[in-house]
Amino acid sequence: MLFKLIPENGTGEQLNLSTTANQYMTFEIDGLYPPAGTISTYTYVGMDGSYLNNAFIEKRNAVISFSMRGVDIENCRHALYRVLKPS
Repeated sequence: MLFKLIPENGTGEQLNLSTTANQYMTFEIDGLYPPAGTISTYTYVGMDGSYLNNAFIEKRNAVISFSMRGVDIENCRHALYRVLKPS
């Protein structure tokens, strides 16, 4: 496996999805591209260059698609939902 995927919730509970390939099979990760940004500058007359007014970076979603495998899928689902909230 080329990556480690260890999500953590607000209470510090972690679920290592990279070492449990027999339970969770990750097949697609989307949203890792650079987010869109806006930079606003202003140029003063008689001066070289420009001044930065503000910079804003848009929010983005990282979508991780996987399937659950094994015989005890219900316990895997409950362990997953303790760390990651479904949406």
